[in-house]
Amino acid sequence: MGYGDEIMVAGRARVQQQTNQRKCRPTFQGVAKWTKGASVWENNPRIAQRGEAGDFQELVARNADNMRPYHTAKTPERWTYNLAFRPDVGEIYLTDAERAFGERFRGRIVIEPTLGPGASPNKQWPVPYWRQFILLAREAGIKLTQLAPTAAPVLAGVEYVGTETFRLACAVLANARAYVGHEGGMHHAAAALGVPGVVIFGGFTPVELTGYPMHRNLGVSLGAACGLRVPCAHCAAEMAKIAPEQVFDELRRLLD
Repeated sequence: MGYGDEIMVAGRARVQQQTNQRKCRPTFQGVAKWTKGASVWENNPRIAQRGEAGDFQELVARNADNMRPYHTAKTPERWTYNLAFRPDVGEIYLTDAERAFGERFRGRIVIEPTLGPGASPNKQWPVPYWRQFILLAREAGIKLTQLAPTAAPVLAGVEYVGTETFRLACAVLANARAYVGHEGGMHHAAAALGVPGVVIFGGFTPVELTGYPMHRNLGVSLGAACGLRVPCAHCAAEMAKIAPEQVFDELRRLLD
């Protein structure tokens, strides 16, 4: 389960508690499921913590067919989407230490130009587009910050903040003026933390499926996304339509 999925599950826990105040116990095929390392569920008062005992209501994170709720089918080559799905805005509860770390970087504009491990290559906005977007921002006097572990590639022309865990990245993001990046874990985190953003979808996932109204979502709509996890000419063409100037203009509108 990726961080974006965890955040959407946290949103479902918030909604479930509106009618049932017991903590939620997320399950994966009937078994309690947590990511390795620093989970975004940590410190969440709505979710039963690791090893915690009690009378919890079940929250099915994935069903017996190993489907995310926004899928109807899944193969190594393609995801087929449940077009009726809409994400509930999640929640992330930072610790005092994490908040103190993030406070040091208040007012940043956070970008995420890289994809997480295992993501479809069709989610990648072309690197030359990223470079042109960064140039446009620099010419306008807008400073951009990229968050990444120390081993991750960082684009030239941006400030770098080392965040060895996703939670530390969320701590910086919580203090940001805006987020610009691909559809994925960081855009879900931005929504959970109330941070406005420009989110690049392209042709892989429809913007309505995992996008949030508070963000400017750039890509195809319901029925036009292919879900292919192998290189796809359709997705390349859709990404090519999202010009650096458009992303920059959307960011300027957010900042204004």
